[in-house]
Amino acid sequence: MKNILRKILPRRLISAARILLIMHREHGHVNRRDGFPVNGRGEYQPWLTYPLIEYLKGFDFSQKRIFEFGAGSSTLFWASRAKHVESVELDRRWFDSLVKIVPDNVVLNHQSDGISYAQKIIEADGQFDVIVVDGAERYRSAEAALKKLIPGGMIILDNAEWYPNTAELLRGAGLIEVRFSGFSPVNAFTSTSSVFLHRDFSFPLVTDARQPPVGGVSIKGGTLDDGPRSGK
Repeated sequence: MKNILRKILPRRLISAARILLIMHREHGHVNRRDGFPVNGRGEYQPWLTYPLIEYLKGFDFSQKRIFEFGAGSSTLFWASRAKHVESVELDRRWFDSLVKIVPDNVVLNHQSDGISYAQKIIEADGQFDVIVVDGAERYRSAEAALKKLIPGGMIILDNAEWYPNTAELLRGAGLIEVRFSGFSPVNAFTSTSSVFLHRDFSFPLVTDARQPPVGGVSIKGGTLDDGPRSGK
């Protein structure tokens, strides 16, 4: 049946249908649970671009400490992967809906004052391996984040294209920016989520880090030219 459809339908139509299936069935683009975005398997996913989500899924965060400026589905995403998650949220209603469902490895804070919100990380014990700047007061939050980032860690700035001054602040601190542009859950427009890596960054990978991304194609045994060969 598939071969018949391929002969009848234009290739561009088949490609468009395949993209829709990946977005809605596999990414779960508009799916929600408890009001938060989930993928096609019903797993909570952060409101970051899909390319960055794929990148993050390749690392082992089981011994890592995470701090978030802006709580939400990302809090639940990190909670399922990291040792400790601490988040601060400005919106009281958003905080109230989330505090009921976070697991025990999450410390959730509400702070309605913007200045105090940005300084909440300074009050936290110790440093953090990953700091996510994805809420209110992003420039002030990034300033505070630089003081609490562990050597070898990463800072994530969502919607980096909207916050060029914040991005330049992090670059100016000597961090390496890697941009991940594309669609993100629910949204009908593309954006950029940037990762700022400390120059000693070296997080361990998960065992299946080299698996195809969502919607990708698997080649059993790998390609023929992936490895050394004898002869000419």
